[in-house]
Amino acid sequence: MTYQIDAWLERKDPELRVTLRNTGVVLLHWHSEELKPMLESGLLNPHDFCCCQGKEKELVRELFLIACMDEGRCGQCRYNTGEKH
Repeated sequence: MTYQIDAWLERKDPELRVTLRNTGVVLLHWHSEELKPMLESGLLNPHDFCCCQGKEKELVRELFLIACMDEGRCGQCRYNTGEKH
């Protein structure tokens, strides 16, 4: 499988999309509300997407792991804000 990563992380409203290159099927699509906390916490780093030549599959795997980890957890737990609830 070949993936395509489209990442606009340094915009005012960041967006990230992972698709299958051959079919265009969208596998992962995060908008500003999901991405901003990940960027602010350091979970995602825009630099990782600029220098990923030859490491796309590893980067996609990391993104899928983050997406799985993200399911069913509140924002405080997800981004480790340290706030009690």
